[in-house]
Amino acid sequence: MKSCYIENISSISPQNTFGTEEFLDNIVERNPEMPYLSAIEPDYKLYILNAGLRRRMSHVIKMGVAAALECAKGSSVENPDAIITATGLGCLADTEKFLNSIVVNHEQLLNPTAFIQSTFNTIGAQIALILQNKGYNFTYVHRGFSFETALIDAMMQLTDDEATRVLVGAIDEITPSEYEVTKRLGFWRNGAVMGEGAQFFMLSSEKTESSYAELIDVHQFQLKDNEKADDRINSFLDKHSLTMKDVDLVVLGNSGDKLLDVPFQNFKSEISSNTPTAEFKHLCGEYHTAASFGVWCIANILKRQKLPFAMHPNGKVDKLERVLLYNSYQNVNHSIYLLEAI
Repeated sequence: MKSCYIENISSISPQNTFGTEEFLDNIVERNPEMPYLSAIEPDYKLYILNAGLRRRMSHVIKMGVAAALECAKGSSVENPDAIITATGLGCLADTEKFLNSIVVNHEQLLNPTAFIQSTFNTIGAQIALILQNKGYNFTYVHRGFSFETALIDAMMQLTDDEATRVLVGAIDEITPSEYEVTKRLGFWRNGAVMGEGAQFFMLSSEKTESSYAELIDVHQFQLKDNEKADDRINSFLDKHSLTMKDVDLVVLGNSGDKLLDVPFQNFKSEISSNTPTAEFKHLCGEYHTAASFGVWCIANILKRQKLPFAMHPNGKVDKLERVLLYNSYQNVNHSIYLLEAI
């Protein structure tokens, strides 16, 4: 594929990541009274100027729009050629609100606003309306593969010269009812913590002085019986004429679940002890598109040439030129990312 550079990034997460020059310097510890990690929200009045529009937006829409506008504003071109968004479950709060109104109002005299804003492409549409963008606009809802698919689409847009700059984002929210349902299903029984957030990236086919990193490739897969993740990862690297010796840092998306994190433990036991590793989901929590926070971290690492202590580094880091991210959602959706320093 054609070269793909990360020109700008933006993140709203459970950490102080939005509108700051800091990079995981002051970690926000989890509130013991809350069973999940909630995003730290900015002052939306600074980004969504229309008060009426802002009032009608739900939590996840405001997160996505603010993160997208901040990312676009810091890029050399504020209005991209394409907007691609990804979400695992979409606008859950609006969906719940509409379904509740059906029950309460006995399916009569329903306010359509919650229904209109419950659709998965609402966030991408709102971004386009605010930016007055009439270009390619697509939303991927592939559960644990949503963000990966959006990135692959964006890279194809750049490769095929359909676009020179693509705004790509991943957004997911927590609702109390979603947490209770997933808790009953056993999602958080073995140590994983639920999270939420919105990460956006301005991808460009052109390298600039402000570029963060080069996104080399993205690969998604599901493990078959008795198949090891390191076999897939080695095959992925071999495609780029690389081995694990060429990787300066491996960032792992283990969620803290003692059972579902087995592939990560196996992978760590297979790679050389000389390969440094780091983690990120203890900072953002587990959700369908949490890998986007990991990519945000790596983009910062490569640009700043700094590996924060908050990411639990393991091993000596001599240089930071090539970073591999290995992520998994529920040990079903596995993905690999390869990024390089500019």
